[in-house]
Amino acid sequence: MDFTAFKINIIEVTGLAKDALHIYVGVGVYLLCLLALRPIIKSQSIRSFIALIVVTGIALLGEYLDNRNTLEASGLIGLSDDQIIASIRDLINTCLLPYVLFALKKWTTIFRPTIKSTSLTRRHKKADY
Repeated sequence: MDFTAFKINIIEVTGLAKDALHIYVGVGVYLLCLLALRPIIKSQSIRSFIALIVVTGIALLGEYLDNRNTLEASGLIGLSDDQIIASIRDLINTCLLPYVLFALKKWTTIFRPTIKSTSLTRRHKKADY
């Protein structure tokens, strides 16, 4: 089964639009990379950056597989304007949300705890007094 037939089957089975699937794939790959790298890399920022690289690589691989026949036959020059625009849109759909999540984590406090947690034993001892 070639990549195009595989994508068509996924679209038919899920009932989702192609653009929605790109978003799900991008976020899914990003979150799976964060989970898979957690025992290996302790630094959250490095894990997030590596996950972005993986998401971008998967998106580029998908676009290559989408346009493989044209690229192998006549190279980049053989791609039509419509194919280039569709590929750029697919790359944006796949990568945008992981990049937004990375930026929110890195440059805002939205994912940081607002109250510093205390251990349960300390809380329990204070209640006894």
